[in-house]
Parts: sequence; C-alpha cells; structure tokens
Amino acid sequence: MCLCFSAYGGYSRVDGNWSPERYAPEYSVAEHFDYGSQALEKQNWQEAHTHFMTICYHFKDSPFYADAVYFCGVENFEKGELDEANVQFNTYLQLPGRLKHFESVFSHKYEIAEAYRTGKKKHIFGVRQMPRLFPGGGDALVIYDEILAALPGKELSAKALFGKGKLLFKRKDYRESIEALQTLSRRFPRHSLSAEGYLVIGEVYLKQSDLEAQNPDLIALAGVNLNKFKQAFPGDSRHALAAANVSQMRENYAMSLYQTGRFYERKKKPNASEIYYQDTIRKFSETEAAHKSQERLSSMGLSAAQALAMS
Repeated sequence: MCLCFSAYGGYSRVDGNWSPERYAPEYSVAEHFDYGSQALEKQNWQEAHTHFMTICYHFKDSPFYADAVYFCGVENFEKGELDEANVQFNTYLQLPGRLKHFESVFSHKYEIAEAYRTGKKKHIFGVRQMPRLFPGGGDALVIYDEILAALPGKELSAKALFGKGKLLFKRKDYRESIEALQTLSRRFPRHSLSAEGYLVIGEVYLKQSDLEAQNPDLIALAGVNLNKFKQAFPGDSRHALAAANVSQMRENYAMSLYQTGRFYERKKKPNASEIYYQDTIRKFSETEAAHKSQERLSSMGLSAAQALAMS
C-alpha cells in the first residue's frame, strides 16, 4: 500500500481515497479491524472509532467493511452519539447481502428511538460539534416504523408499537396513538405490553375528554376498551385503575352539563337550566355533578323524583 500523506485542509489522500488525517491507515485492514475489536472489548470507544472509521474510509471492498460499519454504529451508540450511530446503522442496513448483525442493529435503533421519545435531543443539523437542541421525536417514529416493517412478528415490534403509541400520545396525536396501541393488542394479544396499551388507551380517551367534555362517543369507546382489557387480562390488578379513568370521563361529561345548566340559570333561563340539570342526573346519577345538579333543582323547587319524571 502506498501512503501519501500530503494533507490539504486537514485531509489526507491514501491510494486515491480522501479522509480526515486521523483516519489515514497505518496498518493492514485486518490489523485495523483486530485493534478496533480489542478497543471495543475494553470500552475504549475513541480508539475503536478510529480503527473502524479508517476501514470505512479506505477499505470499502474489504470483507471487514460491513462489520466495521456496524461497529462504528455500536461505538457511537455507547458514547451517546445517537445521531451518528443511527446514520451508521442505516448505512449498514443498506449494504448488499445477508447482514449478520441485522437484528442487533434494530435492537440498537430501538434504544435510540426510546432515548428520543423520553427527551434526548439531537445535534443541530446532525453535526457532533453543535449543541443538542433538536427534538428527536420524528426520528423515533421513523425508527419504530422501520422495526415494524423489518421484524413484524418479533418481540421488538411489540416494544416498537408501544413506544410509538406513547410518543404519539405525548405529541397529542391521539387518534394515531390509539391506532398503534390497538394494533399492539391485535398482533400480540397476550403480551404484557398489550395490557399496558389498554391502560394508555384509557388515558388517551381521558385526555380527549378534557378537550371534548360533551363527546359521548369517547365514553363509549373508553368503556369498550375497558371491557376488552378485562377480557384479555382477567387477572390484571389494574382493572380498577382503568375503570377509574372511565369514571373520571363520566364526571367530566356530567360536570360540563352541570356548568351549562349553571350558565343558563345565571342568564335567568330556568327552563333551559332545568333541562341540563335533569340530563346530568338521568345520565350520570353517580357523579358529583349529579349531586350538584340536584341541589340546584332543589333550590328551584324540584325534587330528584320530579326532575327525573320531567326528563
């Protein structure tokens, strides 16, 4: 091998290939790979990075190239450089032939997605020297979908669907969140994450009811979700928690009816207010709002029996 270290702007040209000077090869490709592997075992990430990147720049036709790309992703992942790790893993997945690290790559990519989902930021413009300010949620969703396409029946897909549903909920994409979590329960009906998924769906419906208090469909859908949860996981200790969310939704709806009744009462429109108070009692008799409605009707000279008879 002819090494020509004429540098230009911090780069060197070696056998026709340009690279940053620190990646100019000093050994044979086999030796670089061996030294990189040893550094990886010792968790000397920077040394491993140098050897594997040297192979990536200068030995693309070598049988060591594919593994070097993969290990570049691994060492970047271990250093917390998730942006660069994901780039390297994507490069690896685009290589021809059978990839022996295929599932391992997606395991790492899943961890990257989870880090982004839980708040890890990306470097500005993907440049390592720039601060981490960009949210990674969009990248996480892409990774989840990649996992679902590549490993549809695997454990990792169950995790990806759950992570996707949680992230979409966080991003207030409520319909898409529910779709992802319902897909989880259909594809993996006995998986523990499916049970978690039913609980999250209940939380999504509860959040929606805060925004659409008088949407009766939400309560009905939440009830269906609760029943499916009980049927799929009859011994789960969290049934009461899921039921409490449905009860809170009923309370929210009832309170919105009560407040509407109060609005009309303040506007000196007793007939309209009575309708809302009666509706609250008839539909949601167990709620605090129903008790308040009865108090208002009593102050207007109507008993509970009279209110129900008129409704």
